[in-house]
Amino acid sequence: MKNPIWQRLAQSALLLTVLLSFGCSSFVLTSTPTAEVYENNTKVGQTPYSFSIVSGRRSLTLKRFGYVEQPIEVTALDPKQLHFDLQWVGRTHVETQPPGATVYSKDSMKKLGTTPCGLTLSRGESVVIKKEGYETVERELDPNMRYMVKLKSTAGYKSVSYKDIQFTSSQGSVHIYDRIAGERIGITPVRLYLETGSALEYRLAGFKSRYDLVSRNAPMRVNIELEPLTRVTFTGPPGASIYRAGGIEKIGDVPVTLEVTGDTLCEVKKDGFYDRTVALAPGSPSRMSVELEKIPYKTIVTEPTGAEVYRLGGIEKLGLTPYTAVVKEERVFEIKKEGYRTSLIGMGPTSAENFNVPLLQTADPGPDAAAIGELDSLVIESF
Repeated sequence: MKNPIWQRLAQSALLLTVLLSFGCSSFVLTSTPTAEVYENNTKVGQTPYSFSIVSGRRSLTLKRFGYVEQPIEVTALDPKQLHFDLQWVGRTHVETQPPGATVYSKDSMKKLGTTPCGLTLSRGESVVIKKEGYETVERELDPNMRYMVKLKSTAGYKSVSYKDIQFTSSQGSVHIYDRIAGERIGITPVRLYLETGSALEYRLAGFKSRYDLVSRNAPMRVNIELEPLTRVTFTGPPGASIYRAGGIEKIGDVPVTLEVTGDTLCEVKKDGFYDRTVALAPGSPSRMSVELEKIPYKTIVTEPTGAEVYRLGGIEKLGLTPYTAVVKEERVFEIKKEGYRTSLIGMGPTSAENFNVPLLQTADPGPDAAAIGELDSLVIESF
């Protein structure tokens, strides 16, 4: 008599053998470029990656910095060789009608940008789009795609009109700014959906900025032409420096080139020279040579040193030798030192920078000293 228990065990063993023989599938996963393989947010390997499936399915993800993540669902019936070409992470463009809506991450409510904007996404992102006076919108964004979202105004909110404008320029990539928000909203060539009344500013290096206003009658295509900035190159004495008006902010040392956006005052400075103010304006010559006037410093040197220097009259003491003064016109000084005769010296702008004055000792007083008179005690030097 057969034992039914042993029969069931034998059948189970046979079924397990069949499953192990025929139900296990092996796969090889490759990618260009190579990437890391993740399963349940855990890294399990790197392509080329070999794995097996006994039954059901496996969910894998290929990840590489700078590339869009590639999710993969694999079942036992799929091809045994699996290959994927990964995409570069580009820009996911989000525009709204009207513009100026804020895009938030749905999970964290972190601000991602203000429309129109370009987002850098390596995987799909759930976003929330909000704008005052309009209904909130939720969207699923895929990497490297372009989205246009039309917003519906809420009840009682005053609707405004918008203009769809294509901006171009033959002068280069002109930056377009919203003057009210202070934000850049596009770079030519670009198509913008703008609220009428929007104040715009066009900027391009080397050109004068220009302002514009979006009117109800604005054309559908706007070609931006900007006026080149005046460039002025300063030259002058070696070592001279250029400052903005006020003499605090230094621009540079000569030779230096400035871009003139409007009427401007600059100061040219150099040690030992008088400062000079220069006026610039659009249309100024492209090269400007600045001559500086040397400050007439004169130094009185005596032998021996330490003599007292007075203004003529001997009352106001100015200092001790060696003594330096600015001599713009003819001046007379008195030089005094105990035990030496007083000297009168005259100096002018053309005098030597170092004026040497030898001091003469006074003679011992004798019986006839009073008869000689006071003039005998003065030594006069001409300038």
